[in-house]
Amino acid sequence: MKPVALLDLEGLILNGFIQHLEIIDCESPSNTRLSKIIGKLNDGTEVVTECYEYSRLSRIYLVFVNYRDKNWFSEVKSRAVMSGITYDLE
Repeated sequence: MKPVALLDLEGLILNGFIQHLEIIDCESPSNTRLSKIIGKLNDGTEVVTECYEYSRLSRIYLVFVNYRDKNWFSEVKSRAVMSGITYDLE
């Protein structure tokens, strides 16, 4: 598994490169619940974060849940292509 920073993971999520995410608990000597995220990219590569507070990672997981079915690139590409089209009406 390839280590990934939280900000990089969020970028992968928002750009549609994450296929699956899972939150796994880490062992912690304190009362604070620590977890890590294991993810699978579209190309099959597995990534893993360091252990962080569960509350922080759960927010990133919610970003994944809310954005996993969005197809940002097709919308952006369509708008870019359409803005370059001019109509010769004369």
